[in-house]
Amino acid sequence: MAEENAQSLCDDVAQSVDIRGQICPYTLIETRDSLKKLETGQVLEVLCDYEPAAKTTIPNFCEKKGYPFETSEEPGLWRLYIKRTD
Repeated sequence: MAEENAQSLCDDVAQSVDIRGQICPYTLIETRDSLKKLETGQVLEVLCDYEPAAKTTIPNFCEKKGYPFETSEEPGLWRLYIKRTD
């Protein structure tokens, strides 16, 4: 999990997307489309209940794009905070 500085990405959320109940590839499509609507430097909060997307698919996408991200986990729910950098 990437972190650029001491400030948490969850402190700067510009938009949230709830993808609970969805599976791949729809989890990534929703996340990608929501990020496209943000401006550079804005943070997207993703609410996800599908473990493969939360732990693998979305983090791999972020790493490929160079987007810093953080993940917090609760029982059955992951919150991903992704900063758009392009």
